[in-house]
Amino acid sequence: MSGTVGTAARLLRRVPFTAGLLVVLVASAFVADRTRWGTGVHPLGEGRWWTLLTSGLVTSGPREAVVGVLLVAALMAPVEHRRGSRWTAGTWVAGQAAAGLLATLAAGILQDTSAWWGRFLVQAVVSGPLPGVLVVVGAATATATPLLRRRTRVVLGVVLVMQVLYSGTAGDLHRLAGWLLGLTGGVLAARWRARRTGVRPERGPVSRRESRALVALVVAAAAVGPLVAALSRTPEGPWAVVSHLFVSGRPGADLVRQICVDGDAATCRVLLERARLGGAGPALLSVLPVLLQLVLAEGLRRGRRAAWTGAVVFSGVLTLVGAVVVAVVLRHPDAAVVVLHTARAGLPAVALWSPVAAPGAVLVLLLATRHRFPVPAAPGSVRRWVTLAAAGLGVVVLVYVGAGVLLRSDWAQPPTVARLLADLPARMLPPGWLGEVLPQVAPLRGAARVLANWTGVLCWAVLVGTAWAVVRPAVPQGDAARARALVDRHGEGALSFMTTWTGNRWWFTADGRAVVAFRVVGGVALTTGDPIGPSDARAAAVPEFTAWCLARGWTPCWYSVTDEVARALPGGRRLQVASETWLPLGELAYTGKKWQDVRTAINRAARDGVEAVWLRWDEAPLALREQVARSSEEWLAGKGLPEMGFTLGGLDELADPAVRCLLSVGVDGRVHGITSWLPATRDGVRVGWTLDLMRRSPGCPPGTMEFLVGTAALTFQEEGCEFVSLSGAPLAFPDGDGDADALARLLEATGRLMEPVYGFRSLLSFKAKFQPRHRPLWLVHLDPADLPRIARAVSLAYLPHLSVGEAVRLGRALLAGRRRPPRPATPARTVPAGPTPSTEAAPLVEAGSR
Repeated sequence: MSGTVGTAARLLRRVPFTAGLLVVLVASAFVADRTRWGTGVHPLGEGRWWTLLTSGLVTSGPREAVVGVLLVAALMAPVEHRRGSRWTAGTWVAGQAAAGLLATLAAGILQDTSAWWGRFLVQAVVSGPLPGVLVVVGAATATATPLLRRRTRVVLGVVLVMQVLYSGTAGDLHRLAGWLLGLTGGVLAARWRARRTGVRPERGPVSRRESRALVALVVAAAAVGPLVAALSRTPEGPWAVVSHLFVSGRPGADLVRQICVDGDAATCRVLLERARLGGAGPALLSVLPVLLQLVLAEGLRRGRRAAWTGAVVFSGVLTLVGAVVVAVVLRHPDAAVVVLHTARAGLPAVALWSPVAAPGAVLVLLLATRHRFPVPAAPGSVRRWVTLAAAGLGVVVLVYVGAGVLLRSDWAQPPTVARLLADLPARMLPPGWLGEVLPQVAPLRGAARVLANWTGVLCWAVLVGTAWAVVRPAVPQGDAARARALVDRHGEGALSFMTTWTGNRWWFTADGRAVVAFRVVGGVALTTGDPIGPSDARAAAVPEFTAWCLARGWTPCWYSVTDEVARALPGGRRLQVASETWLPLGELAYTGKKWQDVRTAINRAARDGVEAVWLRWDEAPLALREQVARSSEEWLAGKGLPEMGFTLGGLDELADPAVRCLLSVGVDGRVHGITSWLPATRDGVRVGWTLDLMRRSPGCPPGTMEFLVGTAALTFQEEGCEFVSLSGAPLAFPDGDGDADALARLLEATGRLMEPVYGFRSLLSFKAKFQPRHRPLWLVHLDPADLPRIARAVSLAYLPHLSVGEAVRLGRALLAGRRRPPRPATPARTVPAGPTPSTEAAPLVEAGSR
């Protein structure tokens, strides 16, 4: 116990301002009158300007005090520890006052433009330290790592905007104002520092994995937003009316009396129907559609194409239905009371159009990011989902109709089978839609009311439960299964296993003995390495596939292939694009001076207690996988260049059970680095492994990558494998290797131009530590006139999502590299974009060799 207290005391001494603020907040919970400390339009109008600061020292109640203490400790303490107490204190004080002033001015403007929301904001008194805390956090993101900056800004930005749109309290507005002020101040300060020092802050690209997670976050937030407004005590945000379409509580007795005495008879009937709603059934009926959207969001996070399709359909339906609601309100203003729980008079346009704008914004985002979700659902999963969903819904319908007929005395009017079937769709609608769609039959009591309230819940439960079928990982089937079977038997090449990756298509010989993996990019059929199959079938597949492509109007391009393919294509022209490095096993031993770097790295790891851990990715503990994923994202964000694909694997490719991962783990459990290895198989027997993914954690010990690669090679040798392929270094060739024609010299010059950014030669130097043998990899084509198209296709294959901003940054990096003086011949920070596997691992060379 004393140790825990001592640790807490040491942590608090490191963040004295945060600790002091926490003490003040706890003490303020016992203050009797806290309203005079808060700020807002009325306090400032009365001349109490000091409330801009005192509002941050109190909270509105004990519950708010607990939440405030937790958020201050979680958000501001790390910033103070990194940026210092003086900067944190000054930023918080100035930010708290500025956020309060900005939000108050915004409330005054909104009062003039929206009597409905602005009046509510003007009357409120706000207290709490979070506006200033968000200023501190927003400003600090400008100097954070690209990954942390992007995640913090997106997560907090989405949460704060959704709170303002749906909940819309004055406190929400103050917090959003603080966040925007912090972001603006941080950006301006970063630009000022850049002009003064000439060093621009890193702007890392968004990886495929990260972008999927961010899109899924937005979809989930949009789904939960109406529930947030419904559960809020005072949902007054401009989009709060959307919540009434999903969650509809019982109308007040005064409203029912007023409408039924003086209003429309149809409206009275709707309100009476709503007055009968109650219990867990209608509540779940409001939640389950949201839960279905959350399931789809999880599928989006995994990159599933089926989940993207489902989310687009769901958002499209909501947008269409929202348009119908808006049209009804515009045509019949009195309907706003029933549909939106608000009178049409005084309803601003931003609220009136929110049923369309809310789902429409999500729909636009999904359509704009459609290329980020290429992972197919498990073959047959759609058919399986339809079967399970139809069977489940069929059972529910039979129970509803059968029980409804048997309980005919419990309904307001005797139901028939036809009437019950017509009534069923209305039972699936959330209670808020009762204003537009009235049930065909009304339950009076007992079992009939239970049946009416829970049938829709069961229908949605069936849809949500079976929706998991579309977010599961795909399993090989059809062409993919045939290709995988050939790879598992004859995939002995360095790129063979990559033919199983998502994005490839497969062509089989007539006898099915060989397969060619390819993808069509801009009319170019780009292969993924050599054909897979027995040697005689591989040789026959080369001219057959080439003729097949020509017959379809595609330009065939054999990419990253060996001499075997170059010899098998009559009339083909070859161009060396890389040099594969591979180690023969059987007598490998790290003895002698030439192995000094590798031997030193292994000995250092043993001395420091660093352990090499083999595992399959799906079997790894969640905490360990999160470490690796976070390190990978930080590495990618820090390099400032877009993530590549095609023959460069990422974290998504680790999920295959045939892939092995080797991790370097310190004595404290921290992951220093990771390598992944793809199997090479001959006649069904593992004969070798190919290095694919390499990632290191920031601040890892020197020699980490030498330790991992060296340990892996010894392990494979003990298992009886014949070779280890370290993949290739694109546009970098050993001395005396490569062609001597003009085009080859042009490629060599291109490699020199890109060396400061991608470090191809440094990568080759790193691999030379393992004394590998070299084998040329070729680009084989038929006509030199096709080379411009082929070059464009290769670029798009590796960078399919290259944005204009990323292209500009890449160009700036290349130009800066040309101006930079030559560096010593030591392994440099490399970010290659080459044609062979594992070249994306080159950035790790820096950490492992310096």
